[in-house]
Amino acid sequence: MLHALKQLQIKHDDHPLLWWALIIVSLFAAAGAAIALWFGYPIWAGALMGVLEAGILIILITLVHIYRSLEKRQEIQQGKQQTYAQIIHLIAPRAPLPPMSQWAATPELALELIHQMISHRPKTIVELGSGCSSLIMGYMLEQQAEQGHLISIDHDREYAQKTRRNVSLHGLDVHITVLDAALELQPSIGPNGRQSTWYQLRDLTLPESIDLLVVDGPPEKVTPWVRYPAVPVLAEKLSDQAVIVLHDTHRKDETAIIHAWMDILPDATVEWRSTDKGIAILDRHHAS
Repeated sequence: MLHALKQLQIKHDDHPLLWWALIIVSLFAAAGAAIALWFGYPIWAGALMGVLEAGILIILITLVHIYRSLEKRQEIQQGKQQTYAQIIHLIAPRAPLPPMSQWAATPELALELIHQMISHRPKTIVELGSGCSSLIMGYMLEQQAEQGHLISIDHDREYAQKTRRNVSLHGLDVHITVLDAALELQPSIGPNGRQSTWYQLRDLTLPESIDLLVVDGPPEKVTPWVRYPAVPVLAEKLSDQAVIVLHDTHRKDETAIIHAWMDILPDATVEWRSTDKGIAILDRHHAS
């Protein structure tokens, strides 16, 4: 029970529950006081009885809330385990994969990338935010036995180096290049032509044509709409049948970014994947 309570931290979504608890206590206290006054008992005794009854009710409601939350969490976890098992079956890795947790790619995103690669067989892939997803796409490129290549860009030099070590461990160096690019404030790349912080690409060599663009970085804490510049900056390099995958669309900024990208790429269609973090796919194939 204590472990369950530790897992359930109070968030903004829980604030209405706290307000309702306060209202319930107040109503029960007032009702108890009124009943006590009616029957000639001390008002404080009636109010206290009302508070105790409200407390019991709130405890019962809280237990139901905890049960439902844990049940939902268990269901999500089971789904992730099943998805992870599918990934392992499809790519057959030669070494253990890095954990898919915290800010890393989720199993749902990884499986979506596999699906996109099976469906469209992209030859040039650019990924913003390296990690486990880099390895998974590298294995898919290896399986497809084509001259495809993935360029994965990360703002964190140490994390990029960690990804490089994993790429070598899995024997995928021929398919994956990991580059580190610092985040810098740049003019005219943000919404409505405003300045924004994004990867500094001036010293990097990128492919002339991009078939699959995966946007899972930079982190949202950097600045609002931090992932928006991906399409304005790389639009001229996107192939006529390019696919763009954006992660974390459960956040308001990412949802708004997709709609802004649609204005830049009016020939693309959008599909939304309902996962715990959310995924959106912009696809230009349907316009061909």
